[in-house]
Amino acid sequence: MDWGKAKNILIIAFVITNVFLIYNIEKDLFMESASSMVREENIQDIINILKEKNIKVEAEVPKIVLELPLLNVEYETYDEKKLDEKFYVEDNHKKIKYEDYDQTAYIKGLDQEKAFDEAENFIKKYGFMRKDAAYWETREDGEQYQILFKQKYKGRFLEDSYMRLTVSASGVNKFERMWLKPLGTDKNKKEIIPATKALLKAMNDLETLQGEIIIKNVALGYWFDPSNISLTNSENIKSGTAVPAWRILLADGQTLFISAYENY
Repeated sequence: MDWGKAKNILIIAFVITNVFLIYNIEKDLFMESASSMVREENIQDIINILKEKNIKVEAEVPKIVLELPLLNVEYETYDEKKLDEKFYVEDNHKKIKYEDYDQTAYIKGLDQEKAFDEAENFIKKYGFMRKDAAYWETREDGEQYQILFKQKYKGRFLEDSYMRLTVSASGVNKFERMWLKPLGTDKNKKEIIPATKALLKAMNDLETLQGEIIIKNVALGYWFDPSNISLTNSENIKSGTAVPAWRILLADGQTLFISAYENY
């Protein structure tokens, strides 16, 4: 028997089977979207296909299919004259920064919990701890901690807004904030693609990444990407449209966004 030829036949058969499986899953997904729910077997099929590509899914994959409108937003802007003297403005008045390099230590036994409390108190002190602020993560960085807050809109994420702080034993050494102001949604809602289809769309990009690929979270929210608005410098863009999107979070912290509209 010609084992080389037999091996090639098996590979071709495997590829054809995968293509056929993906086609049927996508067909079922469109049927499921009409009933506003994705079947569990469809989710497992997608997880198995990703597994064959060395992509592990260690996250709950949402089943529900919704209709969501576009969200109109603009950047919050800052008047440097009205800010505390330690703040300064960048990026066409859309970003504020704070730096304090006083090395006088006053926090004893700094740990993650104390660093978070210091960061939260700082944000509250300057009036930035509002209902739309959500804690995201804390990362240890030598003898200091990097703490990140992100924005939410009606319980869903609103990217890419953030407050980033660096905390050491001497308190908050750095603070940076860029935030969006929701202006309202369009009157018309459009059906979003299921999370399973978003994972399929993300597969090619995920395959190009190095190392072990583990999906830790899949969530639906809004994504504002100024680079998609025009060819002009993104620093000059002050408003635009946030699009419903699936956010795929990897174990190493990388994030991938997939538009939740079929053609956008």
